[in-house]
Amino acid sequence: MSDVNQDTSLLVEPEAEEQVLARMLSDDQAIEEVADFLLPEHFYTSNYRKLYQEALRRWEGGEEPANLANMLPMMEKLGVDVMKLTNMAIDIAIWEMKPLAERLVQADGVRKAMKAGYELIRMANMSRMLDADEIERTITKATETLTQIGERQAKNTMRSVYDILDEYVDEVESTLWSDGDTEPVAPGLMTGLKDLDKLMNGFQAGELIVIAARPSMGKTAVMNQIVLNMSDKYRDKGDVAVFSLEMAGKALVQRMIGNLSNLAGLGTQRLTDEQYSDFTVAVGMLASRNISIDDETGQTVTKIKAKARRLQKGQGLAAVFIDYLQFIEPPTKGVNRAEAVSANTKALKNMAKELGVPVIALAQVGRQVEQRADKRPMMSDLRESGEIEQTADKIGFLYRDDYYDKESAKKNIIEFNLAKHRDGATGLVELAFLKEYGKIINLAVKEDAEQMAAF
Repeated sequence: MSDVNQDTSLLVEPEAEEQVLARMLSDDQAIEEVADFLLPEHFYTSNYRKLYQEALRRWEGGEEPANLANMLPMMEKLGVDVMKLTNMAIDIAIWEMKPLAERLVQADGVRKAMKAGYELIRMANMSRMLDADEIERTITKATETLTQIGERQAKNTMRSVYDILDEYVDEVESTLWSDGDTEPVAPGLMTGLKDLDKLMNGFQAGELIVIAARPSMGKTAVMNQIVLNMSDKYRDKGDVAVFSLEMAGKALVQRMIGNLSNLAGLGTQRLTDEQYSDFTVAVGMLASRNISIDDETGQTVTKIKAKARRLQKGQGLAAVFIDYLQFIEPPTKGVNRAEAVSANTKALKNMAKELGVPVIALAQVGRQVEQRADKRPMMSDLRESGEIEQTADKIGFLYRDDYYDKESAKKNIIEFNLAKHRDGATGLVELAFLKEYGKIINLAVKEDAEQMAAF
């Protein structure tokens, strides 16, 4: 049988690799078109792979662009034909980079698929000499390779909330039928939660805000509430982008509908006529909001930034929310969890500055909190995550006393402890948590409503 590498090397697009690099070297912004899907490994030629990897690193880190002048020393060191790429850059200056990059991704996919196929053929020829475990490992590895190829060939996954609603409403309807005060003045974006805005003075452009807690403290509910409030108040600033790395977009939309309609258990029970009326009103409200949701798993900061920038160039961008920080893939393979979170935190801060919008990242606090008598998280609980404490502009911790103490006097209350505020005071505010609807409101509003109900 022919050597696998020799066979697959015939499926190379050397001209396309050169054209991608030439286009990148001639236009500082061209890499933005492909950074979310074109990886260094998609280049077959080793020197070209290294050049692109350096260009991607520069782009992600906000350094000097990977143009011809800046990359010339590296090109000469690698022995790349500078004159060839320079002449090619002149010829293809008007070409689109994305179709070229897609050809490289496809060629790499075919090469990997062929290698997986050859492994299966090798196994079949040697099956009598292999034990059952080795056969199973070979099949599993080949299957995983083909699955990964399919995932990497995926197109842009950012969808309008309107598109998700169309799919979601059809599913819900199939189960239906059964016989103000003045806000703080600041140049940033207000959360719509008065006490929290007074403390934080809103979310400022270029800020990285981290909201951290143990599971079940209400992180996603707080994020959803702020997203809904911002998308309603700041319609003229563009979309609020949500990168949901843990929860499917449809589930996120369901929670938003529950929030807006004050309906619990959507999708699990039938609705009365009155409830359905509330549901349809909420659907209309959400459809009118400028919210974009991306629920692709396994994303890097590079992919998130490329998608956010594309959104910003299209309909505009007000803010970016990420749920959650520890689910972002490491920028390079082989690093441990703390190193990955540290690198990604720095990259998110750079992204916030480059895009000129606030970036809000949810984060999980370690289980060491559960070993203490007072289970309120504190700054030291983020130490294993490296750069979070140093890099983030604001850090807030969430805590629910009634989660741990069923007899707590603080029923349905979330404590928001602003433990770090780079440009202001720290402190603690209490928010009312209407858990059944996933709704967060000012505590004073809840207390006023309860007092009214008592009369």
